[in-house]
Amino acid sequence: MKIVTTIICGLISISAFAQKTYVLKQNYPTGYKYDFSITSDQIINQKIDAQEIHLTQNIGTDYTFDITEGHSGEKDVKVTYNRIFMKSVGMGNTLTYNSDDQDSTMKNPFGGLKGATFYMIVTPNGSIKSVAGIDRMLNNMAKKMSTDSNKVEQIKAALNKQFSMDIVKQTMESSFKIYPERAVKIGDSWTVDTKMQMSMPIETITQYTLKEVKDDIATLSVKGTLVSKGIFEMMGNKTETDLSGTNSGETLLNIKTGIVLNSHLRVELYGKMKSMGKDIDFEMQGINKIVGKEIN
Repeated sequence: MKIVTTIICGLISISAFAQKTYVLKQNYPTGYKYDFSITSDQIINQKIDAQEIHLTQNIGTDYTFDITEGHSGEKDVKVTYNRIFMKSVGMGNTLTYNSDDQDSTMKNPFGGLKGATFYMIVTPNGSIKSVAGIDRMLNNMAKKMSTDSNKVEQIKAALNKQFSMDIVKQTMESSFKIYPERAVKIGDSWTVDTKMQMSMPIETITQYTLKEVKDDIATLSVKGTLVSKGIFEMMGNKTETDLSGTNSGETLLNIKTGIVLNSHLRVELYGKMKSMGKDIDFEMQGINKIVGKEIN
């Protein structure tokens, strides 16, 4: 009888452990600071008529998040750009932009971004409720790049295409809107829909699954689909996209703070594009990474 009782108690304990739930949410501690490095390495192949074009790109941004205030689970965050860079190699040419290069001309469109700041309110599920300070940020960036008032307005208009309030909001959500709306247990999945428009419009529908929790670190397996259907402007030319693809990998986050510690995703995107009356076969493979750390 004692053995049977012991077995039953053991089974109850195992069942209780298996059913343990976790609340995964944005819970950034007020007064803390975090550094984030977000990078994307891409291999792009395009075919226009009989011409094949092969490109490699490395794009990255380093931010500091200063958690200034909290209210009802939402957090006020001061975001500072520490560095933004891009390197593109293809067709015998190499194009490099880096905010660490303090070139005071439009030859380096990232030159005025180092140290630039804006503010955002982040909700518990990682959505960006609001963004503020973008117009002032763009003004300061433009003034760093020229003292000519006419050129300042031109530079600001060009920068707004990459750093508008909507684009900044979408960029942040595409990286940090990852949390479920409910408590989850090991094996549970949830879906997050985000949109992003940097060079081209992309909608991502991502399924996250809680794989394991160890030492307050949650491992999420990631599997999703990407769709790009729309029109965008590139180098003065309107381009139409009809692309689809996938993303997959793992994301690690701290379950106490919700901070993304590490994310490694493989991305594929392929299909058709049309520009200047020409059809383009497009294929891209890439690796997107996020590394986060406390700097207090």
